[in-house]
Amino acid sequence: MEVRDRFLADHREIETLLGRVLDAFEADDRQQVAEVWTEFDSRLNAHMDAEERFLIPVLQRRNERAARAILEEHRHFRARLTQLCTEVDLHTVRLHEARGLIDELRAHSAHEDRMLYSTVGSELGPSERSSLFDALTRLGRSHRGSRAAALTGIQG
Repeated sequence: MEVRDRFLADHREIETLLGRVLDAFEADDRQQVAEVWTEFDSRLNAHMDAEERFLIPVLQRRNERAARAILEEHRHFRARLTQLCTEVDLHTVRLHEARGLIDELRAHSAHEDRMLYSTVGSELGPSERSSLFDALTRLGRSHRGSRAAALTGIQG
């Protein structure tokens, strides 16, 4: 599988998870909101971490401005996730804020496709791609465990 295909598929899966969070909100199923939110939060953070660890350093050598822009977008998403996570925990999140996040993620995905996946992904060799894909999976599990511990108050 190519880097571009893997990451765009990941974007779609993350967007689907956020859609499931919205469905749970609309059904007023707080338990489902918390469970799916945890998975969404974990997947999005793992996705950004993998990009920052493997792809963005390559992009920085080619186009420092584009790399800085993507990193800034990641900082924005992490701040939004922190804010929304607190609101999910307190059951005060507004549906329109969560819906707005979907639009932001779509725009970010298109930006990354143009600036990151289409250019950098082709520069990675088979072993680098394998390491990247393995890290993406591993980081997702790691984030999921950290977030679950935070929700239950368990220290890691």
